[in-house]
Amino acid sequence: MKNLKIYMVAILLVISWQGYSQETKAWAKPDTTAITIGDQIGVELGVRLNKEALLQWPQITDTLTGNIEVVKQSGIDTTFDADNIILKQRLTITSFDSGYFKVPSVNFLYRLKGDSAVFTVGTNSFFLQVNTPEVDTAQPFKTIVGPIEEPYTFGEIAPWVLLGLMALAAIAFLIFYLKKRKNNQPLFKAKPKPLPPPDVEAINKLEELKLARVWQSGKVKLYHSSLTDIMKNYLKRRFGFNAPEMTTDEIVSALADKLANDEALNKLRGTMQLADLVKFAKAQPTPLENDLSLEHCLDFVNETKSVVVVPDVVEKEKTDLLDNKEEK
Repeated sequence: MKNLKIYMVAILLVISWQGYSQETKAWAKPDTTAITIGDQIGVELGVRLNKEALLQWPQITDTLTGNIEVVKQSGIDTTFDADNIILKQRLTITSFDSGYFKVPSVNFLYRLKGDSAVFTVGTNSFFLQVNTPEVDTAQPFKTIVGPIEEPYTFGEIAPWVLLGLMALAAIAFLIFYLKKRKNNQPLFKAKPKPLPPPDVEAINKLEELKLARVWQSGKVKLYHSSLTDIMKNYLKRRFGFNAPEMTTDEIVSALADKLANDEALNKLRGTMQLADLVKFAKAQPTPLENDLSLEHCLDFVNETKSVVVVPDVVEKEKTDLLDNKEEK
């Protein structure tokens, strides 16, 4: 009775294993079994087994045999069918030797759930016939056709055009930089602020000179030189002649034709003549003469400055004048 139970258990295990084995299957399906040298075909590798099994996918190199090369391998596709799992991968193969070659079986290793034993299932092998291309020797030889020249696209030309423009810009900037450096000029110059009107500039500088108390500290020559420099710059901007390069007599002569105010002209003449005596004859003016020179310069600027006429104001004055005449 004991032996009978053992036999029954053994029979059940065999039946169970056979049933499971029937579920496990591997295959290799080529698109075709005949190609010309260099042609590529696809081969489907697949395995079907219980979804509870643990499978190790085979590592495929760049060759299946010495004559069959693997060009590309796809990813592994997974599907389910009842209690089974189906795994597939597509290989792209080719051959550069003519002949009749056997593509060997590919083995899959797997293990059953709860069992440490490793089992193997292999794909079917198949033969691949690689043919040489047929050449009609009766036909005359033809000249080998060279590569066809395609026109350049904008995408191909644009980078080179951009590179050329960048090179030209770099060369222009280098020339600009070297020129500035040779002339000891700054690379980039700030935009100068607009100058104030000539009379405003002159009065501001005269007031600054007055507050500096230059002659009071013993610098009489510097004081009178500063006075003449301020006035010559004012004359250049106000009357348009090169006063800084002219003598006192030349300045007075030039102003005589432009200025009708004799009193203002006399004040300027006296100030500049006194400055010449201080600078060239080492004269020592009195404190009163020093102060009067600056005051005469202020008077001259105020009496000769440009008067800005506002059109609306002028028009209003004309209207008022006409109204007054009509009333009279």
